Amino acid sequence: MTRLSRRVLVPAVGAVVLGSILSACSSSGGPKGAVGTSGAITSFVTVDVSSPPMITVQNRTAQPLIDVSLAIKSGMLTFTDRISRLEANERRPIRQGDFTSRDGTSFSLRVARPKTIAVTAKDLDGKQFDVTLPWE
Repeated sequence: MTRLSRRVLVPAVGAVVLGSILSACSSSGGPKGAVGTSGAITSFVTVDVSSPPMITVQNRTAQPLIDVSLAIKSGMLTFTDRISRLEANERRPIRQGDFTSRDGTSFSLRVARPKTIAVTAKDLDGKQFDVTLPWE
């Protein structure tokens, strides 16, 4: 009798231990953002990449931005484009093919898997803005 209960008890305990280890190692899928924040990211620009051939950049400041530089970062590859002036609350669509690497190669989702997009700009007073946003 004790031998039969041991045959059942050992695999059952092993299954419980394995289940608890796997559940502790899995990601929670909780909200994104830093601990102690609401999870909302406020920035001087918004970048919309949801419609694949275009990337839409919107200025969310009350002043025009000048020397706006956008950089799509994909591992070791970086593809850049520039906007000379972006008016207050203006939305500007940019073709993904307008982004180029240092050797002149155009950006394509077939070649590169982007991870982040970095935006730098200055306002008319010379104040510098920098932000890196996830590619979503």
